[in-house]
Amino acid sequence: MSTTPSRKRTIRDISNTQYPLTPTKTPTKTKKIKLIDNVKPSCVKKLTFDIAPTPSPTTTPTTTIYSRAKALFQRGSNFNNYSLQLISREREAKHINDFISSSIQNRVSNSLYISGPPGTGKTAQVQLLLQPYEKVSSTRVVKINCMTLNNPESIFHEIYCKLVNRLSIGCHRRKTLDDFTTLLNDDENQNFSSVIVLLDELDSLLTKDQQVLFQLFKLANTQNITRTKINLVLIGISNTLDLSNTFLPKLIRNNLQLDNLQFLPYTSDQIKSIIVNKLSTLNEEIFHPGAIQFCCKKAASVSGDLRKAFDICYKSIELVEKNQGKVMIQHVAKICTTSFGSTENHMINLNLSQKAILCQLYNCQQSTEGKEISINNFYDFYKKQDEMNKLIGLLKYGEFIEILNALESIGCVVISNGKGNSNKNVKLNVLYDDILRSIENIGILKKIIN
Repeated sequence: MSTTPSRKRTIRDISNTQYPLTPTKTPTKTKKIKLIDNVKPSCVKKLTFDIAPTPSPTTTPTTTIYSRAKALFQRGSNFNNYSLQLISREREAKHINDFISSSIQNRVSNSLYISGPPGTGKTAQVQLLLQPYEKVSSTRVVKINCMTLNNPESIFHEIYCKLVNRLSIGCHRRKTLDDFTTLLNDDENQNFSSVIVLLDELDSLLTKDQQVLFQLFKLANTQNITRTKINLVLIGISNTLDLSNTFLPKLIRNNLQLDNLQFLPYTSDQIKSIIVNKLSTLNEEIFHPGAIQFCCKKAASVSGDLRKAFDICYKSIELVEKNQGKVMIQHVAKICTTSFGSTENHMINLNLSQKAILCQLYNCQQSTEGKEISINNFYDFYKKQDEMNKLIGLLKYGEFIEILNALESIGCVVISNGKGNSNKNVKLNVLYDDILRSIENIGILKKIIN
């Protein structure tokens, strides 16, 4: 059987032959872009920075006269930016300023106790006078509201931490009176020579034995035997005058003197001067003069609290804001009706001087056995009450008349018509039990009333 012969394979030598190298993968085709002269590529985006158009005056939001007026009477608004004394508090401002400046200049430790009803400008006036001292490197100013403390004994810890610029929670150990005293004697390592401490709501530090207050005022006293190298100027503010009756006797027994200043409630004329000063910054009259007068008399008659007068003005402006009108007497009267209650509620909100006058008028009526009492005779009786006047302070005749008028406006007393105060009689128009309820937390007045 014959077989087909197989083809013989031959291998060619191509080692000396040059051939182009084969690429490992097929190259992708590239698209040629033909650029035309003077034509920018579409892929290039031009960035433009446009200036926002200035809004026209019609689209600019404007502040109305009413919103600006309300801003004037917001609580905490400063109405006297260019002076260190509040309007109608010139006498008190001079007293405080003289106390601070003399203590700093003479480099002595000293203490001042300021008392008065709420809303009489005590804290605001002191803080204004402390502003220049906060800019002096040799004097350190510490401000503490004692109501924020968990307990009275922690006051030394708070003062210490503020003096060394540390948070109270940053100290590993609670600082005591001894630590505070040591700091005041470490004048070589401290960059200040005087410390001014303002303690607001001082009555929050009261304890059964008044030990905390006594230690503070003893440390800041010119007659203290163990004087510190860094002098301490202590200013305490309280809303109650009963503190004088409970705390001052202990200082006197220990031969320690304390400077005392009382802020009396604002009178209607004082409130009016403050409100008029505020409204003078507006270029338009928004209050009728009669409305201002009514507001001031009402606020002075209730408590003499300036903040309440501001609240009346603020709410009265809100009442007329929608109608774009002027604040009239009826608007203020409507706000006062909703803000203040009955005569019994008025008596609870009276300040200490007003309640004291009611108590003395009751005593005076008891002593005369029901006979009519002229205003002048009542003032003579009032001046003879030495025990009360030493603790509360003797009112001048004008201040006395102002309080009687305020009490008459809320129905607590009745003043008969007559020419001159010598011909005008005054008598109580409230019950004895109502007076007792209004003074139930004021020990000094409970002792005075028969």
